[in-house]
Amino acid sequence: MRVTPAQLRAMRLAAQGIAVPGLGPTAAVDRMLAVQGQDLGQVTWAIGVRSPGSTRDDVRAAFDRGELVRSWPMRGTLHAMRPDDLRLLLSLTAERTVRSIARRATELGIDDALLGRARDATVGALSGNRSLVRDELFDAHRAAGIDPTAGRGYHLLLRLAQEGLVAWGPTARVGQGLVLFDEWAPAVEAVPDRDEALRRVLVGYLRGRGPATEADAASWTKLPLGDVRRARAAAGDVVEDLGDGLLALADRPMTGGVPTGHLLPGFDEFLLGYADRSAQLPAEHADRVVPGANGVFLPMAVVRGRVVGTWTRTERSRDVRVTVTPFVPLDAAAVRSLASAADRHGTFLGTPVSFSVA
Repeated sequence: MRVTPAQLRAMRLAAQGIAVPGLGPTAAVDRMLAVQGQDLGQVTWAIGVRSPGSTRDDVRAAFDRGELVRSWPMRGTLHAMRPDDLRLLLSLTAERTVRSIARRATELGIDDALLGRARDATVGALSGNRSLVRDELFDAHRAAGIDPTAGRGYHLLLRLAQEGLVAWGPTARVGQGLVLFDEWAPAVEAVPDRDEALRRVLVGYLRGRGPATEADAASWTKLPLGDVRRARAAAGDVVEDLGDGLLALADRPMTGGVPTGHLLPGFDEFLLGYADRSAQLPAEHADRVVPGANGVFLPMAVVRGRVVGTWTRTERSRDVRVTVTPFVPLDAAAVRSLASAADRHGTFLGTPVSFSVA
């Protein structure tokens, strides 16, 4: 079959589970394998938009129960995922990530001895299922003679997370607390061998994003293309070739029943899950979503799978104001669809929403 751009957008929306009812926060993340989450507020809504009917408190509760954690499974970027999926991903990516940051570690004066002190201080501070926000843990590092300034503390956390020692766990008044990963969320199943791990990661990637290409999967995981092809071979008939290099699960969701309009958070997987984003975001509008090419992706207004603008949220005393700034004027049907999306966002927040188009 040949997939048209409109069909591709519809299939990706269905795979992503955006605004499709039936899943709670943990199951929605499980469907995606991992959800990009360098900003906690944005990833909370990324989970919420994929589990309609859930609230912000429901998502926070999934972290507080240890059903979800955040860490750096790939690309040095924080993601939210189930604990065992983090272990699965780290089994494939951690060694490559550590190699990629080795030069920076040397520049920061981080050697094996310093890393060992940081490891010991971290275990001492967090043992017994304690959690500390980042600055509190950095205080424990200072007490052990480790200076966390100049990015050293962040780099040490990233390095210890690659070992599977720490992860971001329960929510705090601001942000999340760091925990000892295996103590907070003990493994339910053993990490499989490499071929099976590759197969599971590719299937998980396509389950939440297909159709996509091997290049898309390699970009998302930062695994070599050869590993992605090895995963494709291991997956067998579970994965279907749709032509033009597009792969999808043979057992994939139907495209009907997905609402027309969506208000997606910044850094959402609907865009960042692919190396080639042109089907969802025309090149002429890319700088409106990533202004200044600084790597910050703004929240996106989406109609029929196409990014049509950005949006902002202003929390007021009695309601939340949602304002969409479109790239080009929107027709009445598009405005209505985005107003409905704003209502869904209000349900998630537990707050009335005032909607407008700039």
